Amino acid sequence: MVYCGKPSKGCGHCRSRKIRCDQLRPACSQCIRTHRECPGYRDQLSLMFRDENKSVLRKVSSTGDADLSKPKRSSTRSLRTASLKRTSNAITRGSLSGKSASNAAASSVPCANSRDVDLLQVIAGDPWQIPPEIHPSAVPCQNQAISFYLQSNAIPGNFWWGDSLVKILNEPGNACKQALQASMTAVASAMMCRVRKADSMQQLARKEYFSAITLLNSALSNPRESRTNQTLAAIILLAIYELITSSAAKDVEVWTNHIKGATAILELRGIEQMSTETGRQLFMHLRSQIMISCLQRDVRLPESIFQYSEFAKAVQPSDAYVHDIAIITGRLTCLRADIKAGLVMDPQEIISLASDIESELNAWHAALPSDVQFDIVPIPQDDYLFLDRCRGLAPYDDLYHLYPSTWAANVWNQYRCTRILLSEILLSQIRLESEALGWFSDEAHWRLQFLQDTIRGLSVDMCRAVPYLLCAHRDFSPDCPPPESYMGGMILMWPMFLAGIVEGPTHPQRLFALRCLRVIGHATGLEQAFAVMHIVAADPGILNDMTEDDGGLIGEIPGVNSPVETLSPKTPPPNSLSITPVNSNKNYFMAAVHSESNGTMCVTDFDLYN
Repeated sequence: MVYCGKPSKGCGHCRSRKIRCDQLRPACSQCIRTHRECPGYRDQLSLMFRDENKSVLRKVSSTGDADLSKPKRSSTRSLRTASLKRTSNAITRGSLSGKSASNAAASSVPCANSRDVDLLQVIAGDPWQIPPEIHPSAVPCQNQAISFYLQSNAIPGNFWWGDSLVKILNEPGNACKQALQASMTAVASAMMCRVRKADSMQQLARKEYFSAITLLNSALSNPRESRTNQTLAAIILLAIYELITSSAAKDVEVWTNHIKGATAILELRGIEQMSTETGRQLFMHLRSQIMISCLQRDVRLPESIFQYSEFAKAVQPSDAYVHDIAIITGRLTCLRADIKAGLVMDPQEIISLASDIESELNAWHAALPSDVQFDIVPIPQDDYLFLDRCRGLAPYDDLYHLYPSTWAANVWNQYRCTRILLSEILLSQIRLESEALGWFSDEAHWRLQFLQDTIRGLSVDMCRAVPYLLCAHRDFSPDCPPPESYMGGMILMWPMFLAGIVEGPTHPQRLFALRCLRVIGHATGLEQAFAVMHIVAADPGILNDMTEDDGGLIGEIPGVNSPVETLSPKTPPPNSLSITPVNSNKNYFMAAVHSESNGTMCVTDFDLYN
């Protein structure tokens, strides 16, 4: 689904003449004045989405019968720029309209009503009672894929597990309900294809994907069904499908268009969607993705998201802290957008605005209820079962966080990501202000050191949250496989991206983030983790050009504070090590060691498994 922007509401004559139309009914004033027959006005909803099914079919057919579990080759690009751009942890592609996909799906996919599996029965059951055929050596089928997906999301409070999903499927609907069923089957089959190497699920995933596109096309053409919970849930699931099946770094940008489309549906639903618990859950699930999209593009969070968040806060006062951090993050998106657009350019003004947001974050942190606080727990010595549950990923600095719930961990990480990005703005602006003055004051030194320590501390905290979100803290019976927690992996990708680019290429924290992203890709089937991993490996690092001296001599101005010229970011320091990905390989990276003494460079490879 590709959002095409806000279409013109004028009549055909006014659009062709490129004049303003007052949109009066039954005929506009311009047509009446010129004695023309007014052709009327177009349906706004149908114009918001572009028909790209031919493009989707062409992409799928070009892959032939290639195994979906094989990675797609991609070129590595660093998407980080001086204007604080950041790359997000997700991607979707595809379309929800057109005859090409309809015909393709109709010829190969049975009607959703004729399914041989009652999806409600599978969902309402116990996700841990997985049939023995789930073993990779057996041939799985649709109900096993659904059970596997539910097991992978068996986290208390997860929207895609339990009563919430049953409620949505029980809501009245025709095409939208069938689209939701097809979307879930597509996601479940694609995930099983990768994680369990169940190649037999490849065709089912592809067929259900095109079936969902066709059905959503029908739902979007209906004014009532286009606004249902089922339609929005199906769109979110199709986005997840693309998360699972896309590993190319260049495709990350495509996700932006689909988030715009989902935002358009969210706005069409209006404030009334917030009056039900299911509507609020869907909104909260999508809101975090919208905020990430806005942060990566340096654009403002839509005003409607602020309004819906305030409404949800009033309806759910016990969860006010969840909505408050979203609102504060939204204000950060506005500041970044204003800086990019040149609406605020004076460093002092930017520092003042950023400091106001910093004060809000401090107040939010101080007011957090006790039931969302976490404990710092040491890793038990020689606990091999714990390492197994971490998928072999050794916890960072032998400590990890224990949270009361997955969503508490997610809220904490959202706060950390917001504060890191805000601190980066303050760092850059304080340095610009000091450079303009020609020297660093003691206050500037202190503030810069404090901001560095804040960024480093928060990034370490995000690394310590990894074992919990990978469910390493939970015990499982020997005869039951540990859950490949898709939700934990999805929650971790954005924090691991930021934690990975805080330090330079050789820092242990970056290597930990790279290993974590590799584990997410292999264990949960989220191929996009590999794309994020390559982007992290190529990033120079937020604090890479700043020293860690106790005196806080950070980024000194050459010839002013120190007689020693600082190194250019493009010049390797003495005996430095740089790491870059080798093509699109998911495990191997190239390491180049530069020696200043003799000007030689030794090149070797780096294995993430070791």
